[in-house]
Amino acid sequence: MLNSLETQESNIIYVDDDNISGPWEGSRAYPFQYIQDGIDAASEMDTVVVNHGVYDESLRISTSIHLNGLDREHTIISSSNSSEFLILDGIDHSIITNFTFSCMNHERLDIIRMRDCNQCTISHLNIFSEIIQRSALIVNGSSNIISQISIKGRFIYAGIELYYTNHNSIINNSIDSCGAGILVFRSHDNMISFNELTNNSHGIYLEEGNQNQLTLNTIKENSQGLFSSYSVRNNIEKNNFIENDEQAKLTKLLKIGFLPSNNWKNNFWDDHHGFLIKPIPGLLYVPNRYLIGFFFPWLEFDWHPAADPYDMGGDSL
Repeated sequence: MLNSLETQESNIIYVDDDNISGPWEGSRAYPFQYIQDGIDAASEMDTVVVNHGVYDESLRISTSIHLNGLDREHTIISSSNSSEFLILDGIDHSIITNFTFSCMNHERLDIIRMRDCNQCTISHLNIFSEIIQRSALIVNGSSNIISQISIKGRFIYAGIELYYTNHNSIINNSIDSCGAGILVFRSHDNMISFNELTNNSHGIYLEEGNQNQLTLNTIKENSQGLFSSYSVRNNIEKNNFIENDEQAKLTKLLKIGFLPSNNWKNNFWDDHHGFLIKPIPGLLYVPNRYLIGFFFPWLEFDWHPAADPYDMGGDSL
């Protein structure tokens, strides 16, 4: 199994929590006992390979590396410390793959936080919590790929939160029982596709997020499927909206730059029958210099709703 994870990078460092007596060299024969020791020993673009086990650690990565678990079902990070489980701080071209993050900490945390990270790939993870936490994964940076992550738990903000971040790809993730499945906060030009968003307060929540591509997602059994708050020119196309208490809603702001419509097209709505246009209800907020302002009814439209749900392909989680 280790051979399958070896790459052509300059160095491979090994970690195995079974090596409790040392020596700890990071070699295959004498791996580090702790993941952070392997990270600290790594140089740019080294690979840290983590053997099966349960690692009670909070991790910080500030060097561009590849961090690979042997497989996500049996390589588990379960921190008892009152801090984030994994912080990626100002790194580029890193890969994080094949771990389970299992949270039993009563401190409300963000499990994975990316800060100013670019062109990184985070994939093939499980993130679970039975206790109320903040967000499972926060993305800040540009051109990152977040793929094949299974998130389930009581994350009150979001499963995946895009925070002041552009040009990322959020693809083929499964998110269940969060505040928002995917929260897009002042983030633009991101691709959000082939995600399954189930049983959340909001499937997708757009807050001042513009020109994002939301396509081929299954948004099912949420309290609200999609909410667009002061967001414009998002392409919302070929998604399945199924059995949400409220399918979609929006708010607009009477202000330059905040009035253009989102492009709703060819979505499937299980409560909409026939070939007529599908109205998306909302409110227009009109500021007032003396008072708090006024709200008026507003509509956007899916001009060509789909008659049948889409069969989402995608790779298996």
